[in-house]
Amino acid sequence: MRFASSEGWKASKRKKVSSDAFKPLTPSSKWKAQMSVEFMLIFILLLTVTVIVAAAAAWNTSGVYLSTMELEAREVLALAKGRLDTAFLEGDGFSTTFTLPQRIMNSDYSINISSRFVFAEVGNQTYSAPLLSNSISGSLKKGQNTVRNMNGQLVIS
Repeated sequence: MRFASSEGWKASKRKKVSSDAFKPLTPSSKWKAQMSVEFMLIFILLLTVTVIVAAAAAWNTSGVYLSTMELEAREVLALAKGRLDTAFLEGDGFSTTFTLPQRIMNSDYSINISSRFVFAEVGNQTYSAPLLSNSISGSLKKGQNTVRNMNGQLVIS
């Protein structure tokens, strides 16, 4: 024996599936779906281009910094070399004073003379310039330096 009323009650409690879920896409809904896919592709492309440009800018900035550091180190060497060579060429009794900077590009550096060369070391880079005189006593320091030619011997103080 079946109870028709209980089955009817169960059937009425079941959720009905909307018939809209099975309808094919209309032209306007297809257009919206395609636009969102195109938007995502364009967004991803622009994001990729932005990342590439940022990476290239960072790489170039590093190169500019290193080039500027080399240029400033060479300027310090040129100043020291120029004053030492001038004192040597002017002869006995000549004296000149010059000032070397405390830092190069906000970095500490060292400067010294060895084997007819003046050397500047900044970071892990060493720069050099040849000197005319082999007869030099004393050492260069940051700040004020005085060079005297005493009978062909350059004395740095």
